[in-house]
Amino acid sequence: MNILVANLAGVKVESDGSVKHYIKAGSRWPMTIGRSRSVDYYPFPFWLAYTSALLKRDTKAHVQGLDGVVLDMTGDELLGEIVSRKPDLLVVELASLTLGEDLEFMTKVKAATKCRIVVCGNYATVTHKSLIQDNACLDFAVRGEYEMAVRDLALALMDETPLEDVLGVTWRDASGQVVENAPRPLLASLDELPFPDREDFPATIYPDFTLYSPCINILSSRGCPCGCVYCQERHVMYASPKYRSRSAASVVDEMQYCQQKFGARQFYFDDQSFVVKKKHVMDICAEIMRRGLTVPWTVMGDAMFVDREMLEAMAKAGCIGMKFGVESADQTILKAIGKPLDLEKAKQVARWCKELSIRTHATFCLGLPGETVETIKKTMAYMEEIEVDTAQVSKAVPYPGTPMYEWAMKNGYLTTTDLGNFDGMGDSIISYPGLSNQEIDAWCAIFSRRVARKKVLKYLFEPRQSISIIIEMARRKGVMSLLKSLYTFVRRAF
Repeated sequence: MNILVANLAGVKVESDGSVKHYIKAGSRWPMTIGRSRSVDYYPFPFWLAYTSALLKRDTKAHVQGLDGVVLDMTGDELLGEIVSRKPDLLVVELASLTLGEDLEFMTKVKAATKCRIVVCGNYATVTHKSLIQDNACLDFAVRGEYEMAVRDLALALMDETPLEDVLGVTWRDASGQVVENAPRPLLASLDELPFPDREDFPATIYPDFTLYSPCINILSSRGCPCGCVYCQERHVMYASPKYRSRSAASVVDEMQYCQQKFGARQFYFDDQSFVVKKKHVMDICAEIMRRGLTVPWTVMGDAMFVDREMLEAMAKAGCIGMKFGVESADQTILKAIGKPLDLEKAKQVARWCKELSIRTHATFCLGLPGETVETIKKTMAYMEEIEVDTAQVSKAVPYPGTPMYEWAMKNGYLTTTDLGNFDGMGDSIISYPGLSNQEIDAWCAIFSRRVARKKVLKYLFEPRQSISIIIEMARRKGVMSLLKSLYTFVRRAF
């Protein structure tokens, strides 16, 4: 059996000839990244890469991976590539943002190859029955955390054993009836998974929080005990507050492997939150130190979970950066969204990181439940006060399957149900009685300018740190590309 595991195309040519680029699998929310190709952010598609590696390890199939997003493919280019590889089974994630185009593409793939198609990911998990019922081109939908289920499905197809026994799969039987198999429990031990496939999903071309290139993305855990109402991983893919971590030995084994195999000069831990359990963090730091590994690393973290001792251990073991979410500076909003963040603690964490030379990046989100003009102003003032190196602001998008989506639908706060507008970088689709979607868009533009201005001023007042970053950026991107980026950034700020 030939199996192809693919991230669908990330380029769309509009009818007027303009080009739009998308982020799909691997991102916590699908989004457009503009009219020109970005080189600053491409998320590593961990679930697809783990699935590819698992299939290669546990089946006798001929398995290949292909990322149509990071390779900047159009649909036609990807279709040609798929046809040339002649898959018997195609495994993809569907993105809600590009659902119409993706389903049309799957129809073309089916007609051209006659292969069986497996859809996975957030949207497939939420709508698995209707997807299979309404789309003849689709054969299987795998719900939630899907690597093991896809492997078991492939083995059942190869061995011609009953599909009813494959947990977590929704499919169409010979009579055309949709069958929903029993759910698959979450993977008990993450160490059961192989390292993700970084050969077919090329390890060195997925930049994220990158200070030194090549930067390799890595996971040390899955899950988060918080219940943020907009989080698809928490409420859809895992549907659980359970937090699971890999062993420190396995994590550092992978770091050393990537250093030797791919020449990693930095690692980025793209966990939902690397710092949830102190013992997990301290064990990884101790193992890095024990082996004498000196490569720098950054993490997705949370200010609510860390303390000074943990940050000191991280810095000593090579940590040079941490992202964390603030989202809002209004405590009522934080309570409403299920984020137990102490805003003063977040400021303290930023100060600790600064003292320990750990760069910080804070995220903010406008349009969350309870948002008003006053809360936006409060959040903007807080962003300017907190001592972080960089920040970003986005607009709340209530994706299907999340509590925020159900809440917004129930209260009539959505301006559209067209999934093509559910874009993390697009116009707001939330409109409240006292705060319209147009106002959210306008305030987000103001907020973005303040974020950019703060960054420019930081570069001016902390030149020693800034110069080292600019030198590395010039090495990675080229001087002309860097100058163009800096010019665009300063224009946005002022």
